[in-house]
Amino acid sequence: MIWKASQKMIQTIGYEPSEWFYHTYEIYDYFHTKKYSIRYIHKIIKLANLWGFFVCKKLARPFLEIPTPKGYERQRLIDAFYQKEKRVRKISAPLTPSNLTKVKGILNQSNYDWLLISIWLGLRPKKVDQLHHEKFWRVETLPSRVDILWVYQTKIVALPPEDRWKPIPLLFSGQQEALDIIKSRDFRRPLMKTIRKHFGDGIDLYGGRKGFADLMLEHGQSLENISVWMGHTSLSRTWYSYKSRRKFHLNP
Repeated sequence: MIWKASQKMIQTIGYEPSEWFYHTYEIYDYFHTKKYSIRYIHKIIKLANLWGFFVCKKLARPFLEIPTPKGYERQRLIDAFYQKEKRVRKISAPLTPSNLTKVKGILNQSNYDWLLISIWLGLRPKKVDQLHHEKFWRVETLPSRVDILWVYQTKIVALPPEDRWKPIPLLFSGQQEALDIIKSRDFRRPLMKTIRKHFGDGIDLYGGRKGFADLMLEHGQSLENISVWMGHTSLSRTWYSYKSRRKFHLNP
């Protein structure tokens, strides 16, 4: 699969391996149009470089590797991947605190608490599940007496472990309630049939995360901070994928 993608890239750019290095940005432009993930791009480049080195050595020609994208180019490729229109998973409608309140006392309490965490902290389903284990979270109290929940992001393998922690300030009562639930460990992921029964077909386990950006905007928080709290690498990721186009926020 990766070799086929490498071959297609080689055929499309149309240069000899000895010339690849001097056309690096054209190669990056090719990846930008394909909207591949940055991890997949790294694999394609690695395999293409191995093949290019072999060919150039056989022909007694110099070979300079295609460098892996860094800085602006890396971010540009990441943004293209996240902004592509066709995604495998259907995007959930947002789940709001008012949606959840309507089923309080009807929904199983541990399922209710799981959803409350996802709504007020904006975490992915797997991250909510991992909060059962203290190695994946910690709390820091600032001198201003604001609690900061630090959550470990196992998905970000490109960074060293100490840089995989993301902060979520607990500024609102719903977030403090979520912290109390985390400490109790008494929360459980609901089944999808339970979600559909109480909220309809348009909402799935990502519903809480989907509504988090607008929930925080409603409470006067900046999109820049919200993007950090969601663990995004760019502000555009938060804007294009999570901000509702049907809502506006008038903050004092």
